[in-house]
Amino acid sequence: MGRTQRLRRRQASESPTVDAHKSNSLQALYVQLHAQGWQNSTQLSAHSYVQTGRGLCSKRRSFVAGNELIRLPVECLISIATLEADQAFKGLFNKDLFDKDARISFQALIACYLMHQKHLHDCSQNSDIGVYLDTLPRSYTTPYFCTIPELQCLPESVLERTVSQNRQIRDYYEILKTLVGSQYCEGCGQRYCQEIWTLSEYRVAYFAVNTRSVYLNARLLKLQSSKSHFQPLLSGNTNLALAPFLDLFNHSDAVQTTAEIQGQDYVVTLNGLPIPELKPYDQLYISYGALTNFKLLTEYGFWLKGNAHDYFEVSLLDIEHMIKLNKTLATQTYHRNIFKFIREHNLCDQMFVHLDDGCSHNLRVVLHLIFKQQAYFPNLLNQIAFGDVDQFDNVQPELAYLVAHKISEYQIFAGELDKLPQLTESGAVARSYLMECVRYLNDFEAAQCALVSDFHNEE
Repeated sequence: MGRTQRLRRRQASESPTVDAHKSNSLQALYVQLHAQGWQNSTQLSAHSYVQTGRGLCSKRRSFVAGNELIRLPVECLISIATLEADQAFKGLFNKDLFDKDARISFQALIACYLMHQKHLHDCSQNSDIGVYLDTLPRSYTTPYFCTIPELQCLPESVLERTVSQNRQIRDYYEILKTLVGSQYCEGCGQRYCQEIWTLSEYRVAYFAVNTRSVYLNARLLKLQSSKSHFQPLLSGNTNLALAPFLDLFNHSDAVQTTAEIQGQDYVVTLNGLPIPELKPYDQLYISYGALTNFKLLTEYGFWLKGNAHDYFEVSLLDIEHMIKLNKTLATQTYHRNIFKFIREHNLCDQMFVHLDDGCSHNLRVVLHLIFKQQAYFPNLLNQIAFGDVDQFDNVQPELAYLVAHKISEYQIFAGELDKLPQLTESGAVARSYLMECVRYLNDFEAAQCALVSDFHNEE
């Protein structure tokens, strides 16, 4: 399962003209990739699916574990080698203005390159990747693109991630503006980061890279020059690229794939399948990694029902809110040293519940420290927190309170979204994610009740 309901809704609403444009864009991309040496040995075709919208299949071939899915020439990728070879793009960046204290990520630089190429494409149709740009979505469905009223109806964890993304994107954009903002496009005479390369364009370009890039080992790429123009500007490695056509593969938690450079090709191999064989026209998936629904939502703009890699994280703030709202717990006294100790020792990291594995160790420790013992001196708390693990098994009532609190909270968030006159695509995807979290926590609650019942029956 891939990009979820957003594509289903988009398909239903789009006109035949839009569908025809997408088909023509893909056909043009086929032609360009074949001219660059792609042979399509696995006979891949784009196809529309009810669950995911656009995806990839082979109309003639079957696939089993161990088969290659695609072998794309490295020349087709948009990588650090592409940017270093683009003299016009490099010419916009004066190395004398680079500041070691104001660096950007490679993802941020590729996003800038997409803006550069899109402007060329829009002005003159003279872009090396114009046909690829025509295949990219015009909008994305991460919570980042929710409206302010929608964001106000989302959980603290989602808000924090969105605020962090916004801060990072703005910081990168300001650095780019410092570097190129005094220049004018030779073609149209407009000023960079003013009339063109606007912040709103950069946001879309950034998430185009965020949602569609692939990992590669940049050291295996052949650069035209041994001296990198952009390396002094970059804060990290350059181990990612955009992969035209390959990025039409949707993600599934049920498959295992690997991707690597083999000689002159970037090769994706299907390593594991939930069924013995995929038939012609069956959708072909890749794995983005063992990602939770929270990660999929905030980084890619979709989630998976029954995601095998999912778990539900909670924070210390969640526990504090639960205490305030629970009549039984609110009457008790909790020493501030306990919360200080938990934060200083990072015990509030990795607090989560998992449908199969139950409550994480750190969550058990934190619940025990807050609710099951009276000590508040650091040396005693240290002995308890890092002592016998069996003592942490007595937190079932408090865990049940916490899960019930999060179920209620997420139902309220979804209800608040329902009160808005209309939801954006991002808002609708976020709401559906909230309800998937409620389903997950309800299942966890039922599983915990069954475990308790089985334990009492054994007694």
